[in-house]
Amino acid sequence: MKKRNIITASVLAAAMLMTACGSKAEKTPVDPAADNGTETADASATENTEANKADSESGETVEIVYTARGNADEIKVYQQAVDAFNEAQSGVHVTFEASPSDGYNQSLITQLAGGTAADVIFVEDTIINQLIKNGTIANLEEFMAGDSSYAKVEDFDETVLNATRTDDGIWGLSVDCNPMVLYYSPAMFEELNIEDPQELFANGEWSWDKFDEICTTLKENGKYGMVQGGDNIRLYNWVFGNGGSVWDGDTYKFDDKAREAFHYVCDRIQDGRFVYGGTLPDGQGEDAMFMSRQAGFIAAGRWLTKTFHDEGIDFDYIPYPSKSGEQYAPAQICLGFLCVNAKSEHLEEAMQFLTFYCGTPGQEARITGVGTSVPSVKTLDDMLIESEVPAHLDHILKVRATGWASGTDVAKDTIYAGFADATKSVFEEAYVNGADPDEIIEKVEAKAAEVIADSQ
Repeated sequence: MKKRNIITASVLAAAMLMTACGSKAEKTPVDPAADNGTETADASATENTEANKADSESGETVEIVYTARGNADEIKVYQQAVDAFNEAQSGVHVTFEASPSDGYNQSLITQLAGGTAADVIFVEDTIINQLIKNGTIANLEEFMAGDSSYAKVEDFDETVLNATRTDDGIWGLSVDCNPMVLYYSPAMFEELNIEDPQELFANGEWSWDKFDEICTTLKENGKYGMVQGGDNIRLYNWVFGNGGSVWDGDTYKFDDKAREAFHYVCDRIQDGRFVYGGTLPDGQGEDAMFMSRQAGFIAAGRWLTKTFHDEGIDFDYIPYPSKSGEQYAPAQICLGFLCVNAKSEHLEEAMQFLTFYCGTPGQEARITGVGTSVPSVKTLDDMLIESEVPAHLDHILKVRATGWASGTDVAKDTIYAGFADATKSVFEEAYVNGADPDEIIEKVEAKAAEVIADSQ
Protein backbone atom coordinates (compact mmCIF):
# COMPACT_ATOMS: atom_id res chain seq x y z
CA MET A 1 0.00 0.00 0.00
CA LYS A 2 1.16 3.52 -0.71
CA LYS A 3 1.55 5.83 2.25
CA ARG A 4 -0.95 8.66 2.59
CA ASN A 5 0.67 12.09 2.69
CA ILE A 6 -0.45 15.74 2.62
CA ILE A 7 1.36 18.54 0.81
CA THR A 8 0.97 22.26 1.08
CA ALA A 9 2.76 24.40 -1.48
CA SER A 10 4.05 27.94 -1.65
CA VAL A 11 5.38 29.49 -4.84
CA LEU A 12 8.14 31.92 -3.92
CA ALA A 13 9.32 33.40 -7.20
CA ALA A 14 8.65 33.44 -10.92
CA ALA A 15 11.54 32.54 -13.17
CA MET A 16 12.69 32.84 -16.74
CA LEU A 17 11.93 30.76 -19.82
CA MET A 18 13.13 27.20 -19.99
CA THR A 19 16.30 27.16 -22.05
CA ALA A 20 18.22 24.09 -21.06
CA CYS A 21 17.13 20.63 -21.99
CA GLY A 22 18.37 17.25 -22.89
CA SER A 23 19.26 13.80 -21.72
CA LYS A 24 20.90 10.55 -22.62
CA ALA A 25 19.44 7.55 -24.42
CA GLU A 26 22.35 5.27 -23.55
CA LYS A 27 23.51 4.21 -20.14
CA THR A 28 25.45 7.01 -18.54
CA PRO A 29 29.12 6.09 -18.22
CA VAL A 30 30.39 6.15 -14.67
CA ASP A 31 33.85 7.62 -14.17
CA PRO A 32 35.98 5.14 -12.18
CA ALA A 33 37.17 8.08 -10.12
CA ALA A 34 33.57 8.68 -9.11
CA ASP A 35 33.00 5.29 -7.46
CA ASN A 36 33.48 6.76 -4.00
CA GLY A 37 30.79 9.32 -4.72
CA THR A 38 28.26 6.69 -5.69
CA GLU A 39 29.11 4.57 -2.67
CA THR A 40 28.79 7.62 -0.42
CA ALA A 41 25.36 8.39 -1.85
CA ASP A 42 24.16 4.82 -1.28
CA ALA A 43 25.53 4.77 2.28
CA SER A 44 23.89 8.09 3.06
CA ALA A 45 20.63 6.82 1.61
CA THR A 46 20.68 3.76 3.87
CA GLU A 47 21.25 5.83 7.01
CA ASN A 48 18.58 8.35 6.11
CA THR A 49 16.02 5.69 5.18
CA GLU A 50 16.23 4.32 8.72
CA ALA A 51 15.60 7.83 10.04
CA ASN A 52 12.65 8.16 7.67
CA LYS A 53 11.03 5.02 9.05
CA ALA A 54 11.41 6.30 12.60
CA ASP A 55 9.73 9.60 11.72
CA SER A 56 6.91 7.88 9.85
CA GLU A 57 6.22 5.44 12.66
CA SER A 58 6.12 8.29 15.21
CA GLY A 59 3.14 9.80 13.39
CA GLU A 60 4.82 13.20 13.09
CA THR A 61 4.38 15.28 9.96
CA VAL A 62 7.38 14.95 7.66
CA GLU A 63 8.52 18.20 6.03
CA ILE A 64 9.75 17.94 2.43
CA VAL A 65 11.06 20.78 0.24
CA TYR A 66 10.95 20.63 -3.56
CA THR A 67 12.69 23.25 -5.69
CA ALA A 68 12.67 23.97 -9.42
CA ARG A 69 13.10 26.84 -11.83
CA GLY A 70 10.80 27.80 -14.69
CA ASN A 71 8.77 30.60 -16.21
CA ALA A 72 5.54 31.82 -14.60
CA ASP A 73 3.32 29.46 -16.61
CA GLU A 74 5.53 26.48 -15.90
CA ILE A 75 5.50 27.19 -12.17
CA LYS A 76 1.69 27.21 -12.19
CA VAL A 77 1.77 23.81 -13.89
CA TYR A 78 4.22 22.44 -11.32
CA GLN A 79 1.72 23.55 -8.67
CA GLN A 80 -1.00 21.42 -10.26
CA ALA A 81 0.95 18.23 -9.55
CA VAL A 82 1.74 19.37 -6.02
CA ASP A 83 -1.96 20.03 -5.43
CA ALA A 84 -2.85 16.59 -6.80
CA PHE A 85 -0.44 14.94 -4.41
CA ASN A 86 -1.90 17.07 -1.60
CA GLU A 87 -5.35 15.63 -2.25
CA ALA A 88 -4.08 12.05 -2.41
CA GLN A 89 -1.80 11.95 0.62
CA SER A 90 -1.57 12.52 4.39
CA GLY A 91 1.34 12.77 6.78
CA VAL A 92 3.89 14.71 4.73
CA HIS A 93 4.09 18.48 4.24
CA VAL A 94 5.89 19.46 1.03
CA THR A 95 6.82 23.07 0.34
CA PHE A 96 7.54 24.06 -3.25
CA GLU A 97 10.20 26.73 -3.61
CA ALA A 98 10.59 28.29 -7.05
CA SER A 99 14.18 29.31 -7.74
CA PRO A 100 15.48 31.97 -10.15
CA SER A 101 16.79 30.61 -13.45
CA ASP A 102 19.91 32.78 -13.37
CA GLY A 103 22.70 30.82 -11.72
CA TYR A 104 20.39 27.91 -10.91
CA ASN A 105 22.82 25.13 -11.83
CA GLN A 106 25.83 26.47 -9.94
CA SER A 107 23.70 27.27 -6.93
CA LEU A 108 22.31 23.73 -6.93
CA ILE A 109 25.77 22.15 -7.18
CA THR A 110 26.99 24.28 -4.28
CA GLN A 111 23.96 23.51 -2.12
CA LEU A 112 24.20 19.77 -2.74
CA ALA A 113 27.89 19.74 -1.85
CA GLY A 114 27.21 21.74 1.30
CA GLY A 115 24.22 19.71 2.42
CA THR A 116 21.77 22.62 2.16
CA ALA A 117 19.85 21.64 -0.99
CA ALA A 118 16.14 20.83 -0.99
CA ASP A 119 14.99 17.22 -0.58
CA VAL A 120 13.70 16.98 -4.16
CA ILE A 121 15.40 19.02 -6.88
CA PHE A 122 14.91 19.77 -10.55
CA VAL A 123 18.13 18.98 -12.43
CA GLU A 124 19.03 20.04 -15.96
CA ASP A 125 20.69 17.74 -18.45
CA THR A 126 23.81 19.91 -18.44
CA ILE A 127 24.78 18.88 -14.89
CA ILE A 128 23.07 15.53 -14.31
CA ASN A 129 26.21 13.50 -15.07
CA GLN A 130 28.27 15.59 -12.69
CA LEU A 131 25.80 14.93 -9.86
CA ILE A 132 25.71 11.21 -10.60
CA LYS A 133 29.50 11.03 -10.52
CA ASN A 134 29.98 13.04 -7.33
CA GLY A 135 27.36 11.07 -5.41
CA THR A 136 25.19 13.98 -4.33
CA ILE A 137 21.92 12.51 -5.64
CA ALA A 138 20.27 9.33 -4.41
CA ASN A 139 19.75 6.02 -6.21
CA LEU A 140 16.04 5.45 -6.94
CA GLU A 141 16.22 1.92 -8.31
CA GLU A 142 15.45 -0.05 -5.14
CA PHE A 143 12.63 2.29 -4.13
CA MET A 144 11.02 2.09 -7.57
CA ALA A 145 10.89 -1.69 -7.29
CA GLY A 146 8.84 -1.45 -4.10
CA ASP A 147 5.16 -0.90 -3.34
CA SER A 148 5.57 2.71 -2.18
CA SER A 149 6.65 3.96 -5.60
CA TYR A 150 4.11 5.58 -7.91
CA ALA A 151 6.29 4.94 -10.98
CA LYS A 152 7.77 1.75 -12.35
CA VAL A 153 10.56 1.17 -14.83
CA GLU A 154 8.14 -0.17 -17.43
CA ASP A 155 6.14 3.08 -17.44
CA PHE A 156 8.84 4.90 -19.39
CA ASP A 157 10.27 4.67 -22.87
CA GLU A 158 13.87 3.48 -22.83
CA THR A 159 15.09 6.74 -24.37
CA VAL A 160 13.66 8.63 -21.42
CA LEU A 161 14.45 6.18 -18.62
CA ASN A 162 18.05 5.57 -19.64
CA ALA A 163 18.75 9.28 -19.44
CA THR A 164 19.80 8.91 -15.80
CA ARG A 165 20.42 5.19 -15.64
CA THR A 166 23.83 3.63 -15.05
CA ASP A 167 24.97 0.09 -14.29
CA ASP A 168 24.63 1.03 -10.62
CA GLY A 169 21.09 2.36 -10.58
CA ILE A 170 18.59 5.05 -11.56
CA TRP A 171 19.50 8.54 -10.38
CA GLY A 172 16.54 10.61 -11.52
CA LEU A 173 13.34 10.54 -13.54
CA SER A 174 12.26 12.75 -16.40
CA VAL A 175 9.50 15.10 -15.34
CA ASP A 176 8.08 15.00 -18.89
CA CYS A 177 9.70 15.82 -22.24
CA ASN A 178 9.83 18.52 -24.88
CA PRO A 179 10.63 17.53 -28.47
CA MET A 180 11.97 20.49 -30.44
CA VAL A 181 9.81 21.88 -33.25
CA LEU A 182 9.55 25.18 -35.10
CA TYR A 183 6.78 27.65 -34.27
CA TYR A 184 5.35 29.84 -37.03
CA SER A 185 2.23 31.96 -37.61
CA PRO A 186 -0.09 30.57 -40.32
CA ALA A 187 -2.02 33.87 -40.37
CA MET A 188 1.10 35.94 -41.01
CA PHE A 189 2.26 33.54 -43.70
CA GLU A 190 -1.11 33.81 -45.44
CA GLU A 191 -0.97 37.61 -45.29
CA LEU A 192 2.48 37.54 -46.94
CA ASN A 193 1.43 34.94 -49.55
CA ILE A 194 4.01 32.48 -48.25
CA GLU A 195 3.63 28.81 -49.12
CA ASP A 196 1.98 26.73 -46.42
CA PRO A 197 4.70 24.75 -44.57
CA GLN A 198 2.17 22.02 -43.76
CA GLU A 199 1.45 21.40 -47.44
CA LEU A 200 5.16 21.42 -48.25
CA PHE A 201 5.77 18.94 -45.44
CA ALA A 202 2.93 16.64 -46.52
CA ASN A 203 4.29 16.61 -50.08
CA GLY A 204 7.84 15.77 -48.98
CA GLU A 205 9.04 19.24 -49.99
CA TRP A 206 9.89 20.67 -46.55
CA SER A 207 13.53 21.14 -47.53
CA TRP A 208 16.29 23.66 -46.88
CA ASP A 209 15.66 25.20 -50.30
CA LYS A 210 11.99 25.84 -49.53
CA PHE A 211 12.90 27.10 -46.07
CA ASP A 212 15.35 29.53 -47.70
CA GLU A 213 12.63 30.82 -50.02
CA ILE A 214 10.32 31.49 -47.09
CA CYS A 215 13.04 33.19 -45.05
CA THR A 216 13.94 35.36 -48.04
CA THR A 217 10.32 36.50 -48.36
CA LEU A 218 10.18 37.25 -44.64
CA LYS A 219 13.37 39.31 -44.88
CA GLU A 220 11.96 41.25 -47.83
CA ASN A 221 9.01 42.13 -45.61
CA GLY A 222 11.22 43.51 -42.85
CA LYS A 223 11.32 40.39 -40.68
CA TYR A 224 13.88 37.80 -39.70
CA GLY A 225 13.27 34.38 -41.14
CA MET A 226 14.55 32.47 -38.12
CA VAL A 227 15.90 33.18 -34.66
CA GLN A 228 18.87 30.82 -34.34
CA GLY A 229 19.46 29.94 -30.69
CA GLY A 230 22.98 29.99 -29.31
CA ASP A 231 23.24 26.60 -27.65
CA ASN A 232 24.98 23.82 -29.56
CA ILE A 233 21.83 21.72 -29.58
CA ARG A 234 20.08 24.17 -31.91
CA LEU A 235 22.96 23.75 -34.34
CA TYR A 236 22.77 19.96 -34.13
CA ASN A 237 19.15 19.97 -35.26
CA TRP A 238 20.42 21.31 -38.59
CA VAL A 239 23.32 18.84 -38.60
CA PHE A 240 21.06 15.82 -38.16
CA GLY A 241 18.62 17.26 -40.68
CA ASN A 242 21.47 16.86 -43.14
CA GLY A 243 22.39 13.35 -42.01
CA GLY A 244 25.58 14.62 -40.39
CA SER A 245 27.40 13.82 -37.16
CA VAL A 246 29.55 15.74 -34.67
CA TRP A 247 30.74 12.85 -32.50
CA ASP A 248 32.95 9.97 -33.64
CA GLY A 249 33.05 7.71 -30.60
CA ASP A 250 34.52 9.85 -27.83
CA THR A 251 35.99 12.39 -30.25
CA TYR A 252 34.23 15.62 -31.19
CA LYS A 253 34.56 15.59 -34.97
CA PHE A 254 32.41 17.29 -37.61
CA ASP A 255 31.89 15.14 -40.69
CA ASP A 256 31.34 16.73 -44.11
CA LYS A 257 27.56 16.93 -43.72
CA ALA A 258 27.92 18.54 -40.30
CA ARG A 259 30.30 21.09 -41.81
CA GLU A 260 27.76 21.81 -44.53
CA ALA A 261 25.06 22.39 -41.91
CA PHE A 262 27.30 24.76 -39.94
CA HIS A 263 28.00 26.72 -43.13
CA TYR A 264 24.26 26.81 -43.81
CA VAL A 265 23.52 28.40 -40.44
CA CYS A 266 26.46 30.82 -40.51
CA ASP A 267 25.72 32.01 -44.04
CA ARG A 268 22.11 32.81 -43.18
CA ILE A 269 23.07 34.69 -40.04
CA GLN A 270 25.49 36.76 -42.08
CA ASP A 271 23.00 37.52 -44.88
CA GLY A 272 20.28 38.51 -42.40
CA ARG A 273 17.76 35.77 -43.03
CA PHE A 274 18.58 34.37 -39.57
CA VAL A 275 19.33 36.40 -36.47
CA TYR A 276 21.54 34.95 -33.76
CA GLY A 277 19.63 34.86 -30.49
CA GLY A 278 22.73 35.82 -28.52
CA THR A 279 22.76 39.26 -30.14
CA LEU A 280 19.16 40.18 -29.32
CA PRO A 281 18.71 43.12 -26.91
CA ASP A 282 18.07 42.38 -23.24
CA GLY A 283 14.44 41.48 -22.71
CA GLN A 284 13.92 40.73 -26.41
CA GLY A 285 14.00 36.95 -26.45
CA GLU A 286 12.82 34.51 -29.09
CA ASP A 287 9.29 34.47 -27.71
CA ALA A 288 9.04 38.27 -27.82
CA MET A 289 10.36 38.31 -31.38
CA PHE A 290 7.68 35.84 -32.39
CA MET A 291 4.82 37.52 -30.53
CA SER A 292 5.69 40.87 -32.12
CA ARG A 293 5.89 39.27 -35.58
CA GLN A 294 9.52 40.24 -36.02
CA ALA A 295 10.53 36.64 -36.79
CA GLY A 296 8.89 33.96 -38.90
CA PHE A 297 10.27 30.90 -37.10
CA ILE A 298 11.52 30.14 -33.62
CA ALA A 299 12.54 26.78 -32.18
CA ALA A 300 11.13 25.49 -28.90
CA GLY A 301 9.43 22.61 -27.21
CA ARG A 302 5.86 22.82 -25.96
CA TRP A 303 6.86 25.20 -23.14
CA LEU A 304 5.77 28.28 -25.14
CA THR A 305 2.42 26.82 -26.16
CA LYS A 306 0.37 27.75 -23.11
CA THR A 307 1.65 31.34 -23.10
CA PHE A 308 0.93 31.83 -26.79
CA HIS A 309 -2.48 30.17 -26.51
CA ASP A 310 -3.51 32.23 -23.48
CA GLU A 311 -2.32 35.45 -25.13
CA GLY A 312 -4.23 34.69 -28.33
CA ILE A 313 -1.07 34.44 -30.43
CA ASP A 314 -1.52 32.68 -33.76
CA PHE A 315 0.87 29.73 -34.06
CA ASP A 316 1.35 26.17 -35.20
CA TYR A 317 4.09 23.52 -35.11
CA ILE A 318 6.21 22.35 -38.02
CA PRO A 319 9.26 20.06 -37.73
CA TYR A 320 12.73 21.32 -38.66
CA PRO A 321 13.25 21.08 -42.41
CA SER A 322 15.77 18.58 -43.70
CA LYS A 323 18.07 19.25 -46.63
CA SER A 324 16.35 16.59 -48.74
CA GLY A 325 12.77 17.11 -47.57
CA GLU A 326 12.82 13.90 -45.52
CA GLN A 327 10.02 13.97 -42.97
CA TYR A 328 10.78 14.01 -39.25
CA ALA A 329 14.54 14.21 -39.46
CA PRO A 330 15.93 13.61 -35.95
CA ALA A 331 15.56 16.61 -33.63
CA GLN A 332 16.33 16.97 -29.97
CA ILE A 333 14.04 15.75 -27.21
CA CYS A 334 14.57 18.09 -24.27
CA LEU A 335 14.53 16.45 -20.87
CA GLY A 336 14.73 17.71 -17.31
CA PHE A 337 14.84 15.52 -14.23
CA LEU A 338 13.73 15.29 -10.64
CA CYS A 339 16.36 13.89 -8.30
CA VAL A 340 16.55 13.33 -4.57
CA ASN A 341 19.25 14.96 -2.48
CA ALA A 342 21.41 12.10 -1.16
CA LYS A 343 21.70 13.95 2.16
CA SER A 344 17.96 14.38 2.62
CA GLU A 345 16.79 13.36 6.08
CA HIS A 346 13.59 11.98 4.55
CA LEU A 347 14.67 9.94 1.56
CA GLU A 348 11.67 7.61 1.42
CA GLU A 349 9.13 10.46 1.47
CA ALA A 350 11.19 12.42 -1.05
CA MET A 351 11.27 9.44 -3.40
CA GLN A 352 7.56 8.87 -2.98
CA PHE A 353 6.85 12.45 -4.00
CA LEU A 354 9.32 12.23 -6.90
CA THR A 355 7.73 9.08 -8.33
CA PHE A 356 4.26 10.59 -7.99
CA TYR A 357 5.33 13.79 -9.74
CA CYS A 358 7.19 12.05 -12.58
CA GLY A 359 4.79 9.12 -12.83
CA THR A 360 1.30 8.82 -14.27
CA PRO A 361 -0.61 10.82 -11.59
CA GLY A 362 1.80 13.76 -11.61
CA GLN A 363 2.02 13.97 -15.38
CA GLU A 364 -1.76 13.71 -15.65
CA ALA A 365 -2.05 16.68 -13.30
CA ARG A 366 0.54 18.77 -15.13
CA ILE A 367 -0.02 17.97 -18.79
CA THR A 368 -3.81 17.74 -19.12
CA GLY A 369 -5.16 20.41 -21.45
CA VAL A 370 -3.00 23.11 -23.00
CA GLY A 371 0.16 22.60 -20.97
CA THR A 372 3.86 23.30 -21.29
CA SER A 373 5.23 19.83 -22.01
CA VAL A 374 4.71 16.40 -23.56
CA PRO A 375 4.25 13.20 -21.50
CA SER A 376 7.27 10.97 -20.98
CA VAL A 377 5.05 8.21 -19.54
CA LYS A 378 4.19 6.05 -22.52
CA THR A 379 0.43 5.74 -22.01
CA LEU A 380 -0.56 9.40 -21.66
CA ASP A 381 -0.49 10.77 -25.23
CA ASP A 382 -4.28 10.87 -25.54
CA MET A 383 -4.69 13.56 -22.91
CA LEU A 384 -2.32 15.79 -24.89
CA ILE A 385 -4.07 15.09 -28.18
CA GLU A 386 -7.41 16.04 -26.62
CA SER A 387 -6.21 19.63 -26.18
CA GLU A 388 -6.11 20.07 -30.00
CA VAL A 389 -3.63 22.94 -29.55
CA PRO A 390 -2.11 23.77 -31.91
CA ALA A 391 -3.72 22.45 -35.07
CA HIS A 392 -0.80 20.18 -35.97
CA LEU A 393 -0.07 18.94 -32.47
CA ASP A 394 0.78 15.51 -33.85
CA HIS A 395 4.12 16.81 -35.15
CA ILE A 396 5.59 17.12 -31.66
CA LEU A 397 4.65 13.53 -30.78
CA LYS A 398 6.20 12.19 -33.98
CA VAL A 399 9.38 14.17 -33.33
CA ARG A 400 9.50 12.47 -29.92
CA ALA A 401 9.41 9.10 -31.68
CA THR A 402 12.30 9.92 -34.03
CA GLY A 403 14.33 12.31 -31.90
CA TRP A 404 17.50 12.13 -29.87
CA ALA A 405 18.56 13.23 -26.41
CA SER A 406 21.59 15.16 -25.26
CA GLY A 407 24.18 12.85 -23.75
CA THR A 408 23.61 10.00 -26.20
CA ASP A 409 26.25 8.79 -28.64
CA VAL A 410 25.18 11.43 -31.17
CA ALA A 411 25.44 14.35 -28.72
CA LYS A 412 27.74 13.58 -25.81
CA ASP A 413 28.22 17.24 -24.90
CA THR A 414 26.58 17.05 -21.47
CA ILE A 415 28.75 14.15 -20.32
CA TYR A 416 31.70 16.53 -19.95
CA ALA A 417 31.53 19.37 -17.43
CA GLY A 418 31.97 22.76 -19.07
CA PHE A 419 31.81 21.36 -22.61
CA ALA A 420 28.73 23.29 -23.73
CA ASP A 421 29.97 26.70 -22.57
CA ALA A 422 33.51 26.18 -23.86
CA THR A 423 32.41 25.17 -27.35
CA LYS A 424 29.58 27.70 -27.56
CA SER A 425 32.02 30.56 -27.02
CA VAL A 426 34.00 29.35 -30.04
CA PHE A 427 30.93 28.95 -32.26
CA GLU A 428 29.93 32.51 -31.39
CA GLU A 429 33.03 33.81 -33.15
CA ALA A 430 31.30 32.76 -36.37
CA TYR A 431 27.77 33.73 -35.34
CA VAL A 432 28.67 37.17 -33.98
CA ASN A 433 31.93 38.15 -35.66
CA GLY A 434 31.55 36.37 -38.99
CA ALA A 435 34.69 34.24 -38.60
CA ASP A 436 35.35 31.59 -41.25
CA PRO A 437 33.22 28.51 -40.47
CA ASP A 438 35.93 25.98 -41.39
CA GLU A 439 38.47 27.70 -39.14
CA ILE A 440 35.92 27.75 -36.33
CA ILE A 441 35.26 24.02 -36.71
CA GLU A 442 38.97 23.27 -36.36
CA LYS A 443 39.15 25.56 -33.33
CA VAL A 444 36.06 24.10 -31.66
CA GLU A 445 37.26 20.53 -32.19
CA ALA A 446 40.55 21.45 -30.49
CA LYS A 447 38.74 23.13 -27.60
CA ALA A 448 36.49 20.08 -27.22
CA ALA A 449 39.53 17.80 -27.05
CA GLU A 450 40.92 19.93 -24.20
CA VAL A 451 37.68 19.74 -22.22
CA ILE A 452 37.41 15.98 -22.72
CA ALA A 453 41.03 15.45 -21.65
CA ASP A 454 40.54 17.60 -18.54
CA SER A 455 37.53 15.53 -17.51
CA GLN A 456 39.37 12.20 -17.59
